Amino acid sequence: MPSELASANAAVSRFLIQAGAVREGDIPAGWDDTLRVCEQALDAWVKREVGPLHCLSPGFAMVAVSDSDGHPVARPGAPLRYSAVDLYWYETREHEWPIGEGLEALERAHPGLGAVVLKVLNDQSRYVYPLFTPDLACDVATYVYWCGEENEEIALDMQCGEDEEARAVMREEMVTRATLEAAYPEWARRWPHTDRRQRRTPSLRSAARTLKDPKAQQIAADALALSRLRFEDEFRPDIEGEYIGFGAVLSWHESDVTVRIYDDLLNMAHQAEFCDRIGELQIALDAPQSMGAWQKAMRTRFKAIGLIDRLIHQLSA
Repeated sequence: MPSELASANAAVSRFLIQAGAVREGDIPAGWDDTLRVCEQALDAWVKREVGPLHCLSPGFAMVAVSDSDGHPVARPGAPLRYSAVDLYWYETREHEWPIGEGLEALERAHPGLGAVVLKVLNDQSRYVYPLFTPDLACDVATYVYWCGEENEEIALDMQCGEDEEARAVMREEMVTRATLEAAYPEWARRWPHTDRRQRRTPSLRSAARTLKDPKAQQIAADALALSRLRFEDEFRPDIEGEYIGFGAVLSWHESDVTVRIYDDLLNMAHQAEFCDRIGELQIALDAPQSMGAWQKAMRTRFKAIGLIDRLIHQLSA
């Protein structure tokens, strides 16, 4: 390796060691890329913190950036020096998980419990590990298919005018308001406008204590634990274009309209700018204490990811 590159990479390694972010046991016996070894060591730390997962597969990446123009390329004649590292995390293989039957079973066991669990999943995952849920699918449909309107009529007017036969054909082929109403129960498509925070925790606590089915009881307990976690929205990625950094697609039934809407959103996003990161930040190499502060802040998120994963696994089993 050229000596200047080796020296620049060593600065990053030194920074991570000073921050206490690298364990000796995570370093292989031999390697040919110091930065890759550091990235793998940090990824191993993430996996240790999160623990075993059934449904989610978070990935971690690190990129060193120079103090010249934000890219690891030195100016002609100038030595290569890294000034910071960009850290970001993402879902490595988003997957569909049908949760409708599980939520409907909760509704039968304890009226309103399915809606509360889905709302907790939706609310708490938003800034930790975003999920593509039925209510989000309904929102996406309004601008992917309906020109931002509440139903398909304006889109039909624009494409077909007064041609009733063409309108009928297009309506048959597209996602309509009736499609969504048939796909999900009303309580899964929209939330009550009133703030249910004051009522949510007691409901989950009561369900976790009184439900007779052990599985439903565990789901209520996990949802209660997830609802109690608090975190700041401090690592939101710098989004340009459409956001598609979802950790999972929560459909109602396997391969239902949720998957179609998600695929169409991806197709639209890939035709322009998009963001597929869950979180990101940049840390200067002269501030190893900032690395430790980030790792500390991530622990609550890792706990949330574990609970989100367990809830999805139980609901889809």
